[in-house]
Parts: sequence; C-alpha cells; structure tokens
Amino acid sequence: MSACVLLMAIIMSSPSSHFGLLRRNYRAAFTLVEIVIALAVLGVMASGCYVGFNSINTYAVTSRLYSEAQTAAQNQVDLILSKEPFDVNGAYISGSFNATLGKVPIEVMTVAEIDALAASGVTFPTAPPTSVPAITSKYYPYYPYYRSGAGQPVSKQAFIYQDPVSGSVVVTGTLTTTVTDTNTSMTFGATSTNLNVRRATASVAYSFRNKNYVVSLDTLRTADQ
Repeated sequence: MSACVLLMAIIMSSPSSHFGLLRRNYRAAFTLVEIVIALAVLGVMASGCYVGFNSINTYAVTSRLYSEAQTAAQNQVDLILSKEPFDVNGAYISGSFNATLGKVPIEVMTVAEIDALAASGVTFPTAPPTSVPAITSKYYPYYPYYRSGAGQPVSKQAFIYQDPVSGSVVVTGTLTTTVTDTNTSMTFGATSTNLNVRRATASVAYSFRNKNYVVSLDTLRTADQ
C-alpha cells in the first residue's frame, strides 16, 4: 500500500521537481564526454612532458659530446707542442726530407712529409686500426694514426660514445691533424733564415642525430733548432 502511495505522489508532483532530481543525478557523476576530455588533457600533458625530457636529454648528450671533442682536440694540441725531437734542419740535412732520421714527429709533419714517410716503407691503414701492430712493423711508431690516401693528413679515433643501456656505439669522433709551414723567416744581415714555424689544426668531427659537428683548435710551433 505504501509503494502505491509513493508512486502516486511522484506522478502527481510538479515537472520542475522531476528536472531538479535529474539535475542532481547528473551532477553526481561524469559523462562520457567529460571522461574523453579529461583523457585528452592528460594525453597532451604526458606528451608535453615526454618532449621536454627528451629535449633535456638531447641537450645533455650534445654538451657531453662537445666536451669530449674539445678535450680530444686540446690533448692533440698539447701533444703537438711537446713531442720531441722537432729538428727540421736535421730532417732536411740531405736537401730533401728524410723520414728515417726521426727528426720530425708525425704530429707536426706536413702532408708532403707524410707522403715521404709512406714512400720510405711505412704503410698507413685507411681506417682506424682494430689492433696494435707488431713491434717490428714500420708502422708501429705511428700507431694509431691512419690516412685515407696519398696527399691526405693523418687521423685517429678521438672517442667512442656508447649507449649506457644497450652498450651499442652511438657516436665516434675522428681527430684529424693538418699541419702547414707558415714560411716565416727573419733576415740577419744579408741572410734570410726560415724560422720553421708551423701551424697545426686539430679538428674533431662527429655526427649526432643526423647533424655534423666539428671542433677545431689551432696552435703554432717552431722547430727546436
């Protein structure tokens, strides 16, 4: 009997009270449209966070590679300035460059002198060597340098960057040393003397994410005698 009375009361109630009840029920839950919009907003925020973290990681790796390249170039410059002996007059005592005398380090040899060294029996590989040559090899004192061919400067592997997770090689740097004679001379009385000043450029080239980078440092060195 009470159920019938309740049903009659609902039917006889005003329409406005029905709409108010519907509105209250509507406010108490989320519609499908609201859920879809919320998921879309969360998706946009998540993608933005991913792009941001990926950009930060790329910037960090780029800075690390640049520091590696700069350090490799600086180490080569220090080697150019400190390698002994560097006696140009002694190397040209016979009138032409004699590589077998060992008077000029390969780090400060010009391309013409490297060609003369190769002609004396030193065979340079055309790619980075994968193993140390035998001590009896004429190439042994010049390891790990290599050159692509005649008329080219020497290069060597500067660094290797591996993925910390997979261990795969991501980036390899190549250091190339180019040496030129500045032909600087000084006149003493009536005699003009070549000061044997050479300009050396140590360049480290590498590629990262389809972009090529080159870090170069220059230095000057004069012969010891």
